[in-house]
Amino acid sequence: MASKGPTPQTTSPFLQWREEYAAVLQETDYKMLFKRVEIAEAALLSRRELLMGSSDHHKELGEIQQAVDQLRTMKRDVLNF
Repeated sequence: MASKGPTPQTTSPFLQWREEYAAVLQETDYKMLFKRVEIAEAALLSRRELLMGSSDHHKELGEIQQAVDQLRTMKRDVLNF
């Protein structure tokens, strides 16, 4: 089983979505995977919303979109959701 993951109180918004996404990729417990995907997706979408309208974060927005797409694929193919 993977570690418990990041603690939101100690992680910056910039790093939080990355850590949550990494936790999904490292999760080996199928029962925990769905919850990790939910948490990561929420962190990604929150960060994306925060950055929308900013012209300085194109690279991070692209990374976020790739991660969101990967989570959707995982939900469909692995979790059958």
